[in-house]
Amino acid sequence: MKASVKDEIRASGKRLTRTRKAVVAVLESAKYPLSPAELYALLQRRKVAIDPVTIYRNLSALKSIGLVRQLKLHQEDQFRYEMKEGREHHHHIRCKSCGKIADLLLCPLKKLTAMIERETRFVVGDHSLEFSGWCPRCQ
Repeated sequence: MKASVKDEIRASGKRLTRTRKAVVAVLESAKYPLSPAELYALLQRRKVAIDPVTIYRNLSALKSIGLVRQLKLHQEDQFRYEMKEGREHHHHIRCKSCGKIADLLLCPLKKLTAMIERETRFVVGDHSLEFSGWCPRCQ
């Protein structure tokens, strides 16, 4: 767990529990946003004794601090979670066959966002973009 993450948890007044450390460690090592069920399975593999309710509580706490991003991908009935720390704004692509998710480490909407702000005089706070297709294994 990164020192800056520990510092932010402590500064928020939240406790740095063993299970919270484990949740953060799994999210930090994840290559794509995880559902609570996926997070639970990964924690079980690491022999962390944790129940699903505790996972939801930890995700909620980490989200309220601003360390975790909650997102809902299209065509899914669940939220997914990923660490914000050390990750720039990005989007995702999801395989229509197997459900594999990959990060797109670019944002082609910066110019469009500026145009929308000029046109509407809104200040855009956030946006999301999701692609879907078929991964190399499912093609």
